[in-house]
Amino acid sequence: MLVPEAELVPTDHALRMRPVFIFSLSALFTLVIGKLIIRDIWGAISVFFVVLMGLFVLSGEYRVNASSACFFSVVAMISAVFDVVSCVSYFQHSKYRMMDPRAPELALLAQVVFLVSPMLLAGSSAVGYSIWSDCRDSSQEFGAGLGPFPDYGSALGLGAGAGGASLPTGPAQRSSSAAPLPVVPFTGHGHRLDRGE
Repeated sequence: MLVPEAELVPTDHALRMRPVFIFSLSALFTLVIGKLIIRDIWGAISVFFVVLMGLFVLSGEYRVNASSACFFSVVAMISAVFDVVSCVSYFQHSKYRMMDPRAPELALLAQVVFLVSPMLLAGSSAVGYSIWSDCRDSSQEFGAGLGPFPDYGSALGLGAGAGGASLPTGPAQRSSSAAPLPVVPFTGHGHRLDRGE
Protein backbone atom coordinates (compact mmCIF):
# COMPACT_ATOMS: atom_id res chain seq x y z
CA MET A 1 0.00 0.00 0.00
CA LEU A 2 1.45 3.37 -0.99
CA VAL A 3 1.46 6.15 1.58
CA PRO A 4 0.77 9.55 -0.03
CA GLU A 5 3.28 12.28 0.70
CA ALA A 6 1.55 15.07 2.59
CA GLU A 7 2.54 18.67 2.01
CA LEU A 8 4.06 20.30 5.07
CA VAL A 9 1.64 22.70 6.72
CA PRO A 10 3.32 26.08 7.28
CA THR A 11 3.82 27.12 10.89
CA ASP A 12 3.33 30.58 12.37
CA HIS A 13 7.07 31.15 12.04
CA ALA A 14 6.95 30.23 8.32
CA LEU A 15 4.06 32.63 7.73
CA ARG A 16 5.91 35.39 9.61
CA MET A 17 8.99 34.77 7.46
CA ARG A 18 6.98 35.04 4.22
CA PRO A 19 7.40 38.85 3.90
CA VAL A 20 11.13 38.50 4.65
CA PHE A 21 11.37 35.84 1.95
CA ILE A 22 9.52 38.07 -0.53
CA PHE A 23 11.94 40.91 0.29
CA SER A 24 14.91 38.61 -0.30
CA LEU A 25 13.46 37.54 -3.66
CA SER A 26 13.03 41.21 -4.61
CA ALA A 27 16.65 41.88 -3.67
CA LEU A 28 17.75 38.92 -5.79
CA PHE A 29 15.76 40.24 -8.75
CA THR A 30 17.51 43.61 -8.32
CA LEU A 31 20.76 41.66 -8.35
CA VAL A 32 19.74 40.09 -11.69
CA ILE A 33 19.31 43.58 -13.15
CA GLY A 34 22.69 44.63 -11.75
CA LYS A 35 24.38 41.59 -13.28
CA LEU A 36 22.80 42.41 -16.64
CA ILE A 37 24.08 46.00 -16.42
CA ILE A 38 27.66 44.83 -15.79
CA ARG A 39 27.24 42.27 -18.60
CA ASP A 40 27.54 39.18 -16.39
CA ILE A 41 24.95 37.31 -18.48
CA TRP A 42 25.53 33.81 -17.08
CA GLY A 43 25.49 35.11 -13.52
CA ALA A 44 22.22 36.93 -14.22
CA ILE A 45 20.66 33.77 -15.70
CA SER A 46 21.81 31.75 -12.69
CA VAL A 47 20.30 34.15 -10.15
CA PHE A 48 17.14 34.51 -12.27
CA PHE A 49 16.55 30.75 -12.01
CA VAL A 50 17.05 31.00 -8.24
CA VAL A 51 14.35 33.69 -8.18
CA LEU A 52 12.04 31.46 -10.25
CA MET A 53 12.65 28.63 -7.79
CA GLY A 54 11.75 31.02 -4.99
CA LEU A 55 8.39 31.74 -6.60
CA PHE A 56 7.47 28.08 -6.06
CA VAL A 57 7.90 28.64 -2.32
CA LEU A 58 5.10 31.24 -2.47
CA SER A 59 2.74 28.98 -4.44
CA GLY A 60 0.75 25.89 -3.58
CA GLU A 61 -2.16 24.98 -1.36
CA TYR A 62 -0.92 27.15 1.50
CA ARG A 63 0.68 30.61 1.42
CA VAL A 64 4.11 29.01 1.92
CA ASN A 65 5.28 25.75 0.32
CA ALA A 66 7.82 24.35 2.78
CA SER A 67 9.01 21.51 0.53
CA SER A 68 9.93 24.00 -2.19
CA ALA A 69 11.69 26.11 0.45
CA CYS A 70 14.06 23.20 1.06
CA PHE A 71 14.92 22.92 -2.65
CA PHE A 72 15.24 26.70 -2.94
CA SER A 73 17.63 26.77 0.01
CA VAL A 74 19.90 24.18 -1.59
CA VAL A 75 19.88 25.86 -5.02
CA ALA A 76 20.51 29.32 -3.54
CA MET A 77 23.43 28.06 -1.44
CA ILE A 78 25.04 26.33 -4.43
CA SER A 79 24.65 29.53 -6.44
CA ALA A 80 26.18 31.50 -3.54
CA VAL A 81 29.24 29.23 -3.57
CA PHE A 82 29.69 29.78 -7.30
CA ASP A 83 29.30 33.53 -6.81
CA VAL A 84 32.04 33.50 -4.16
CA VAL A 85 34.33 31.86 -6.71
CA SER A 86 33.42 34.41 -9.39
CA CYS A 87 33.91 37.28 -6.88
CA VAL A 88 37.41 36.09 -6.00
CA SER A 89 38.21 35.60 -9.69
CA TYR A 90 36.94 39.08 -10.56
CA PHE A 91 39.04 40.84 -7.92
CA GLN A 92 42.15 38.82 -8.84
CA HIS A 93 41.91 39.87 -12.49
CA SER A 94 40.65 43.43 -12.01
CA LYS A 95 43.11 46.28 -12.57
CA TYR A 96 41.34 48.39 -9.95
CA ARG A 97 41.52 47.77 -6.24
CA MET A 98 38.34 47.65 -4.19
CA MET A 99 36.44 50.97 -4.32
CA ASP A 100 39.30 52.63 -6.18
CA PRO A 101 38.41 56.34 -6.77
CA ARG A 102 40.07 56.14 -10.19
CA ALA A 103 37.76 53.30 -11.30
CA PRO A 104 34.87 54.11 -13.67
CA GLU A 105 31.31 53.84 -12.40
CA LEU A 106 30.68 50.56 -14.20
CA ALA A 107 33.70 48.97 -12.51
CA LEU A 108 32.51 50.20 -9.10
CA LEU A 109 29.04 48.81 -9.78
CA ALA A 110 30.60 45.49 -10.79
CA GLN A 111 32.55 45.39 -7.52
CA VAL A 112 29.40 46.05 -5.50
CA VAL A 113 27.44 43.40 -7.43
CA PHE A 114 30.17 40.77 -7.03
CA LEU A 115 30.49 41.51 -3.30
CA VAL A 116 26.76 41.62 -2.53
CA SER A 117 25.69 38.65 -4.67
CA PRO A 118 26.96 35.79 -2.45
CA MET A 119 25.68 37.51 0.68
CA LEU A 120 22.17 37.97 -0.73
CA LEU A 121 22.05 34.39 -1.99
CA ALA A 122 23.29 32.99 1.33
CA GLY A 123 20.79 35.14 3.24
CA SER A 124 17.91 33.99 1.03
CA SER A 125 19.05 30.41 1.47
CA ALA A 126 19.05 30.85 5.25
CA VAL A 127 15.49 32.25 5.19
CA GLY A 128 14.31 29.33 3.02
CA TYR A 129 16.01 26.81 5.30
CA SER A 130 14.46 28.47 8.35
CA ILE A 131 10.99 28.09 6.84
CA TRP A 132 11.55 24.47 5.85
CA SER A 133 13.19 23.32 9.09
CA ASP A 134 10.50 24.86 11.28
CA CYS A 135 7.70 23.23 9.25
CA ARG A 136 9.57 19.90 9.27
CA ASP A 137 10.10 19.98 13.04
CA SER A 138 6.47 20.92 13.59
CA SER A 139 5.23 18.06 11.41
CA GLN A 140 7.47 15.57 13.23
CA GLU A 141 6.14 16.70 16.60
CA PHE A 142 2.57 16.49 15.33
CA GLY A 143 3.09 13.10 13.69
CA ALA A 144 4.91 11.54 16.65
CA GLY A 145 1.69 10.53 18.37
CA LEU A 146 -1.70 10.00 16.83
CA GLY A 147 -1.50 12.77 14.22
CA PRO A 148 -1.97 12.31 10.47
CA PHE A 149 1.59 11.04 9.91
CA PRO A 150 2.14 7.43 11.02
CA ASP A 151 5.01 6.75 13.39
CA TYR A 152 6.86 4.08 11.39
CA GLY A 153 9.80 4.00 13.79
CA SER A 154 7.74 2.71 16.71
CA ALA A 155 5.89 0.27 14.46
CA LEU A 156 9.19 -1.27 13.40
CA GLY A 157 10.48 -1.47 16.97
CA LEU A 158 12.78 1.54 16.50
CA GLY A 159 10.96 3.85 18.89
CA ALA A 160 12.51 6.09 21.49
CA GLY A 161 11.50 3.74 24.32
CA ALA A 162 13.86 1.48 26.22
CA GLY A 163 15.24 -0.81 23.57
CA GLY A 164 12.33 -0.15 21.19
CA ALA A 165 9.03 -1.85 21.91
CA SER A 166 7.99 -4.67 19.62
CA LEU A 167 4.62 -4.88 17.89
CA PRO A 168 1.85 -6.76 19.63
CA THR A 169 1.37 -10.06 17.88
CA GLY A 170 -1.51 -11.90 19.55
CA PRO A 171 -5.20 -11.12 18.91
CA ALA A 172 -5.78 -10.28 22.58
CA GLN A 173 -2.86 -7.88 22.58
CA ARG A 174 -4.07 -6.23 19.34
CA SER A 175 -7.57 -5.67 20.72
CA SER A 176 -6.26 -4.26 23.99
CA SER A 177 -4.39 -1.43 22.28
CA ALA A 178 -6.37 1.81 22.20
CA ALA A 179 -5.01 3.16 18.91
CA PRO A 180 -4.98 1.32 15.58
CA LEU A 181 -1.59 0.20 14.33
CA PRO A 182 -0.09 2.37 11.62
CA VAL A 183 0.36 1.02 8.11
CA VAL A 184 3.97 -0.08 7.59
CA PRO A 185 5.11 -0.04 3.96
CA PHE A 186 7.20 -2.84 2.43
CA THR A 187 6.00 -5.61 4.73
CA GLY A 188 4.95 -9.11 3.80
CA HIS A 189 6.53 -12.05 2.03
CA GLY A 190 8.58 -11.66 -1.12
CA HIS A 191 8.10 -13.92 -4.13
CA ARG A 192 10.64 -14.76 -6.79
CA LEU A 193 9.53 -14.80 -10.39
CA ASP A 194 11.92 -17.56 -11.51
CA ARG A 195 10.27 -20.21 -9.29
CA GLY A 196 6.90 -20.08 -11.02
CA GLU A 197 5.02 -18.65 -8.03
